Amino acid sequence: MNPKVIPMTDEHLIEGCRKKDRQSQRRLYEKYFETMSFVCYRYTKDTDTAHDLVHEGFIKVFRSIQSFKQKGSLEGWIRRIMVNVCLDYLRKQKRFVGEVPISEAASQSIDEDAISGLEAEYILEKISELPDPLRTVFNLYIIEGYPHKEIAELMGFGASTSRAYLTEARKILKKKLKHGLLLERKLKNG
Repeated sequence: MNPKVIPMTDEHLIEGCRKKDRQSQRRLYEKYFETMSFVCYRYTKDTDTAHDLVHEGFIKVFRSIQSFKQKGSLEGWIRRIMVNVCLDYLRKQKRFVGEVPISEAASQSIDEDAISGLEAEYILEKISELPDPLRTVFNLYIIEGYPHKEIAELMGFGASTSRAYLTEARKILKKKLKHGLLLERKLKNG
């Protein structure tokens, strides 16, 4: 007779983790490992490093689960911890450098036609090719939804630098995506 597996909700997992139940911790880890690995990979560009940071992040999750107030989603709370772990790692690697001047911080728009035909995997690859501080600001602002003021506080530079990094990242990404679209069209047309 096979034992019946009872699906556990986030609320059950939280309660179990608060009681330091290893089974609940394992299930929480398994439930969010892949998603959080992807989050960490966007900041590090290295699978092994991303996995190390996910492990470190989950240690912090389990140590601070008592402070989770359940006002937002558990996944969002874990994601925030993972992002902070990644930023700490990048700071230790000294991948952030000081202020950069603003060079027309007006928003660069990405041509919707240029990206509509490209695969998501290709776009993510191009984002991962951005230099560290540009990629990090792009991820924090565009993907995670952090405001420039908070990005500046997290990364240790001014909000104007955050805006300048985002503008530069968008400009580089736009060029990379247009180039990829041209290559794709050439390949299709023979």
